[in-house]
Amino acid sequence: MAAGASAVHHRGMIWKTLDRIASPLDELDGSTGLDRPFGTLVEQPEESEETPVATARVELIGTHLRAQGSVDLGHFRRLSDYVNVLEGFFTIHDVVLLSRLGDPTRVTFPDFRVRLDDIAIVGQSVDEDPHSEERMIPKQRRRLVVTTGAHIIYGYAYMHEQASLTAFVDSTDPEFMPMTNVRVRWLADRRLAGRFPFALIQRRKIIGVATEVSGGLSLLRGRRAATPTF
Repeated sequence: MAAGASAVHHRGMIWKTLDRIASPLDELDGSTGLDRPFGTLVEQPEESEETPVATARVELIGTHLRAQGSVDLGHFRRLSDYVNVLEGFFTIHDVVLLSRLGDPTRVTFPDFRVRLDDIAIVGQSVDEDPHSEERMIPKQRRRLVVTTGAHIIYGYAYMHEQASLTAFVDSTDPEFMPMTNVRVRWLADRRLAGRFPFALIQRRKIIGVATEVSGGLSLLRGRRAATPTF
């Protein structure tokens, strides 16, 4: 009878074989009997392929703080989905602190945790379609000029065709409002802070919203005259 058990791999399966005495039939084919499946069939578990974690390069702008780094989106495909479920702190990696005008400084961190309450703008250098998952739902693009306590932000927001601008602006959800073709200037001197194909604006930081700019474009241009690109 069997003195013990061993495992034999056979065609992608694991056979738990029983050790037994070789029989005359085994001698005819030159086999010891242990290389043939004999016993209980056990399926090998399939190797799971891990999905690579998506990352995004972002720029965080607050009243005084300005930093650039990478964020791991986890299982989220879009930056807007990830940011709008966060609470408390926002962790970014490979961080460099920026000057007020966006120039890199010598201060860097491998990891940096920032309180979301202090961030007004999350800028992304890659354009993100804010209605990519709702292509069957018609949306209208509306030009907005948004002001926070320290910034004036120009860009485009997307809303349902039947939605009113007032309801869209007064809404608190999502907490970070997506905008495209964004330009950010410091409110104090109107100097250009940055340009982003896509940015998220924290609604709680917004203190004013307009759809048009009257009295010329100097408010958006700053001190230097330039040909408008919008």
